[in-house]
Amino acid sequence: MELKNRIEAILLAANRALTLKDICELLEIDNSEHESEVMNSIYKLKDEFADKPYDLVEVSSGYRVQIHHDFAVDIAKLWEVKPLRLSRATLETLSIITYMQPVTRGDIEDIRGVNVATNVIKLLLDQGWIKIKGYRDVPGRPALFITTQKFLDDFAMKTLSDLPELPDLPEIESITPELSLQNEPAEQEAPKS
Repeated sequence: MELKNRIEAILLAANRALTLKDICELLEIDNSEHESEVMNSIYKLKDEFADKPYDLVEVSSGYRVQIHHDFAVDIAKLWEVKPLRLSRATLETLSIITYMQPVTRGDIEDIRGVNVATNVIKLLLDQGWIKIKGYRDVPGRPALFITTQKFLDDFAMKTLSDLPELPDLPEIESITPELSLQNEPAEQEAPKS
């Protein structure tokens, strides 16, 4: 059987993204010469899928086959569960966390100018798109939120550098100075005069 076909079958059957290491383990390949053949096969599959209604994409947790976004409306009809609808407040909160991480709830409220509802943070945590990285070492010890690998996977990104650039905005003063996390050495700044 051709290696490329075996890889295609594995990727089509997988219920998650697979790393190169995962694919090699499933194919019982354990040397670097054969790993390069696996990578070549993956690149060939990417090219072959260009004319198909699905794509082979690399996300933060590996490679996966996914339906091209042009067909999302048609495919959504297959599932009884309605797609998750995110409110403007939820999208704004997620965007702030994504671009400014790590941030506290207070930071988000300062940027948005309104309180962040508990259910917004809970929804993002429940979806697995954000997590608590640590706690700011200030009174009340607010949680510091960051995005997760699941966020990258669900939004089809390999890294945060895949995010679109923010437009140039006028300079604003720092909302909350970044403080060190617990168990991390604090950087000493010279006192400002």
